[in-house]
Amino acid sequence: MTQCGNARPRRSVLTFLRLQKIRTRNMGREEFLQRRDFIKEAVLGVGAVWHPLFFLRRDPLEELLFQHDGAHPTQAHFADLAQYEEAQHPLLAGRFDEALKTLIPALKERPGVVPYTIAAIYLRMERHAEGIPYALQACRDTPDDIRYRWMLRVLTLHAGQPESTIPKEFRLKIPPVSPSSFHFRDVTDSSGPGRLALGRGAAWGDFDNDGREDILVGAERAPFCLFRNRGDGTFEDVAGKMGLTDPEGLGCYASQFIDYDNDGFQDIFLTSNGWGGGGRLFLFHNEGGKRFIDVTENAGLAAPVNAFGSSWADYDNDGRVDLAVATGIIDPEGGDRIRLYHNDGNEKFREMGEQAGLTQRARWISLSWGDYDGDGRQDLLAASFDAGPFLFRNLGDGRFADVSVQAGIRTQAAAYTPVFFDYDNDGNLDLFVCTYPGGDLTVNDMIKAKISGATVPRAQHQLLFHNNGDGTFRNVTEEAGITGWYGGMSTQVGDFDNDGFDEITIGTGNPELDWAEPKPLFHYDGKGRFTDVGESSGLVHFGMLHGTALADFDNSGNLSLFGSFGGFYWGSRETSRLYRNLGSGNLSLEIRLIGTRSNRDAIGTKVSALAGKHRIIKWVNGGNGFGCNNSRIAHLGLSREKQVNELQIEWPSGLRQSFQNIPAGQRIEIVEGRSSLRSLVKFQSQARSASSRSFFVGL
Repeated sequence: MTQCGNARPRRSVLTFLRLQKIRTRNMGREEFLQRRDFIKEAVLGVGAVWHPLFFLRRDPLEELLFQHDGAHPTQAHFADLAQYEEAQHPLLAGRFDEALKTLIPALKERPGVVPYTIAAIYLRMERHAEGIPYALQACRDTPDDIRYRWMLRVLTLHAGQPESTIPKEFRLKIPPVSPSSFHFRDVTDSSGPGRLALGRGAAWGDFDNDGREDILVGAERAPFCLFRNRGDGTFEDVAGKMGLTDPEGLGCYASQFIDYDNDGFQDIFLTSNGWGGGGRLFLFHNEGGKRFIDVTENAGLAAPVNAFGSSWADYDNDGRVDLAVATGIIDPEGGDRIRLYHNDGNEKFREMGEQAGLTQRARWISLSWGDYDGDGRQDLLAASFDAGPFLFRNLGDGRFADVSVQAGIRTQAAAYTPVFFDYDNDGNLDLFVCTYPGGDLTVNDMIKAKISGATVPRAQHQLLFHNNGDGTFRNVTEEAGITGWYGGMSTQVGDFDNDGFDEITIGTGNPELDWAEPKPLFHYDGKGRFTDVGESSGLVHFGMLHGTALADFDNSGNLSLFGSFGGFYWGSRETSRLYRNLGSGNLSLEIRLIGTRSNRDAIGTKVSALAGKHRIIKWVNGGNGFGCNNSRIAHLGLSREKQVNELQIEWPSGLRQSFQNIPAGQRIEIVEGRSSLRSLVKFQSQARSASSRSFFVGL
């Protein structure tokens, strides 16, 4: 018993680990130790670690269901915390078949907890229908445990069954969902871009210039994945044969397409091991759409860095995109500074962060570029888990100034991912920051918050800031109606119903194996309010969503959603999902922009359309969310307007162009400096809608 230390209460293994510091004499594992400390301090609150295998031998059921607290010996041979913990418990390691052999015969030994654990295992195995009888048994054993009834509802919805199939006595009273004018269909199984993994970043881009958007998917401890769009609604993974390989087996976090050398082909950039330590960057050059070669070292990006999110923009307007990378989640102590890599134009990058004044140290997770003050220079919005969001204004001389306080966005919220967007089409970039609630989180707390629909304290809000147009912002989160409890880890914005206004998605989750949180999708009414239409839109998923990326992959004129799902432990791997947008009946215009004097990807370009009496404004973005990027084809929802009366393009070079009377329902191409445009695709579904639909979704 000496290994156990003082006896402490047993904890369910389904309760996420409350971590305490590990003491070790092996200083070579410093990154590992710091990672444990950070997760304990920043995410999990106080508590101790379960540790079943360092105690006297117990029966197999005991080892599966409970955790014990105790000191950890040195574990120098584990690459990171997740692998270390997985070695201690079969559920975290995903050894589910082994666990079921022990648990199923023991259903009656511990009523409630055993069938609930089995149901949670089937949830993690994505065999939802098989888990329903066990969740139902748990409810019968312990009718008052809200977790059991929540699990029953989650498994039922995931299995595609209506809630009416749940016995009345076990149905939860959920606040009514707001109706949605658009609907998603999960087409993962028929289209092919599903991969079981610890999903991280995701991106859309056309790497082979065939006019179809392909998918880049990141995952931890997994090979890189590149899904080529075949053009018939299906995808194939071509990463291996295209030379997109990871010799170190780290996997990746940020996953982005970028034409860094302006040669007309999308290159690939990835970051790795932000949580685990020992990370690095990857830059692959696209050789004419035929293969990729690793140019990381030659490009000057090979220095070790524990990297998380990233974003691209031409911050000095020299026609070449530069790179910002979030670091410091693990080390050094107290965080690190943002890395800023200047593109020198000779296929080389120089790290200029310190010279540029980006010296603020924090535990950065993600960032996004945008010209919030309209001075023609790209500013940097960065999110840190320990210090909140920061806004760095581009001074135009290669330096940046922290204007977070003056701009009115400073808060100590645990910020995950930021995004610039103009939600009210007033011509000024607003910003949204996804946050994670603090405190000692439990599954019970999350479920109660979802059932009550109550407003949470301001300190736990997501963050929506309206741009006042004078260099300052106003926090409008509460008046906009985004006041619920959300375990937010990622965010993305886009106009799903083509009404001219962007929706906001939040990727939610938690490492607990039985954490099952819905995915909110906030629809804007054009009058200052957002309502959650996630469930009614068909975005029904309760997994852990990191990477979200949007594109019109099927040439329908509607933005579809790709989700890179997956948790912290091997046992929380999930299948990435593709949700095809079936549309709302509204029309759209899509614009492929090609820079000549500006960077070829046209990142930073402002697009303004006048359709009827309404103005729609978008910017081409270089990456946001959890190290993601949407398709860089500008998507303009026009409601039922059949043409754009005037289209204005403001390029990063300063050139302004104007085009008139462009029919809706198509994708066009505009090349910087050319007076004509070219039609690329006609949206047949929208042509039918224009002639047959008469309703209007409000601009």
